Amino acid sequence: MRVVSVINYKGGVGKTTVTANLGAELARRGFRVLLIDLDPQASLTFSFYDPNEWEASLADSHTIKRWFDELVVAQGDTSLVDLIVRPPAANARIKGAGSIDLVASHLGLINVDLVLAAELVVAPAKSRPKYLEVHSWLAAGLASPGLPAYDVVLIDCPPNFNVVTKTAIVASDDILIPSRADYLSTLGISYLLGNVNDLVGEYNEYTGQVGGKRAKTWTRIEPRVLGVLFTMVQLYGGRPTIASQDFISRMQNRLMVPTFDVKIRSHQGVFAQSSHKGVPVALTPELHSDVAREIRNLATEFLAKIGWKDSND
Repeated sequence: MRVVSVINYKGGVGKTTVTANLGAELARRGFRVLLIDLDPQASLTFSFYDPNEWEASLADSHTIKRWFDELVVAQGDTSLVDLIVRPPAANARIKGAGSIDLVASHLGLINVDLVLAAELVVAPAKSRPKYLEVHSWLAAGLASPGLPAYDVVLIDCPPNFNVVTKTAIVASDDILIPSRADYLSTLGISYLLGNVNDLVGEYNEYTGQVGGKRAKTWTRIEPRVLGVLFTMVQLYGGRPTIASQDFISRMQNRLMVPTFDVKIRSHQGVFAQSSHKGVPVALTPELHSDVAREIRNLATEFLAKIGWKDSND
């Protein structure tokens, strides 16, 4: 199982669109995909369920907030597995062995982080075990024996680096960073990567310092940055505009951050219309051939970057 966090500090960069459509395209190719929505805005959730459906069938019983709430108070027996749902409209478009499942978010998740942060304010002698425990919650949930055998888990992270986001990074093998090719969207990427490196260093340092016969064995983490994926790119003559290319070159040459070769064009109307129907563009390729082709190319490059064979080859 490959776990990938999709993150950028800047909102409005297509992060959720990338998560939904990459997951859908991988499922279309026969992979078993789990999407986890950690963003309190719940945009990924609402890409597959309309708000009325969410309110009626998910809000009270099937969101990641319920799971975090129970962990914080150490009460309840809800497991991550109990929260998994299978979006019907999207899966109806998938033929063969592939599937796409979801752990939904909740608008109240924003309050959970305040409680999680308080969990880490404990006596110094206990701080490191507690730090490892809290930051490993999502990793432990994904290691649950009852979890279905997924090929890929994509985590849609909030646009910040709070404790909830850190649980995603700790659980991940890889990090994917969607970004627009503009100043504000690329500004925070080096800062984000610095925070990831600090988290990894601190977490791994603590794993070597928490010992004793009764101590849990903590595993070191090594999440890898797959690259920056440029989205909402303005094209002219089939190529990114000069302004867009300047920011792309800056990322590649000055910051030395890997980038994806594929670029996702600016076509917000298409993605917005699709999400209202609960079916990502990747599963309606006959309607939006140019955009669907870019999503297919993204999935192919994604699989190559993680070293997996593409079942479509």
